[in-house]
Amino acid sequence: MKKHLVRLTLFLTLIHSGFSTFGQISGWQDKVSWSYTVEKISDNEAYVVATAKLIKGWHIFSVNHDPEKADFTGYPTTFKFKTNKSYKLIGKTVDGKKAGTHKDELGISLYFEGSGIFKQKIEILTEDKFDINFDYSFQICDENGCLFPPDQSGKVSISGYKPQAKEASKVPSELKIKGDFATDNDGKDYVKHDDEWILVPDGNSPNFYKKYLTLGGTNEN
Repeated sequence: MKKHLVRLTLFLTLIHSGFSTFGQISGWQDKVSWSYTVEKISDNEAYVVATAKLIKGWHIFSVNHDPEKADFTGYPTTFKFKTNKSYKLIGKTVDGKKAGTHKDELGISLYFEGSGIFKQKIEILTEDKFDINFDYSFQICDENGCLFPPDQSGKVSISGYKPQAKEASKVPSELKIKGDFATDNDGKDYVKHDDEWILVPDGNSPNFYKKYLTLGGTNEN
């Protein structure tokens, strides 16, 4: 990254507005390409991952880039996810790898060369497959200047979580079972409660302990 960065002045703001109004400017599409994937963390959590691949000599800014710390140069990559009852956002969008740091007379810039990776953590709230739609904006620069493409849109499809199947009652092989009551080879008594075989504490009858647990008593073992 060279020292020549374009200032985000009123002039640049007006240009950006013009780009959004009159359509895409030519020239940026062959310098950066975007792809979107889903990275599952668990049954009900995942990352939406957006990757920007840049040609040599061009860079894109981190989500943490602060123009105020760079004499109002550079525009941070930003994402806006559309509301959907099938998921909710967890925290803010983050960089998927460590950003480069450039210091010069303008201040400090945070950027990526080669590729930029951005991640948004989500919680999955449904068992059904669904789509996640989002918009994003970014700026790409080389040593000669910057391009500010119009806002872009992305979409990923994600499968819902799978409800955990209730674990079947574990029955020790040595138990002699009669309904909800059982005894083991040592003569110890067990009662079945919430699909689980529970050892009856010494001094308690199986019938009494079964009623005790049914009424909300706590297992003492």
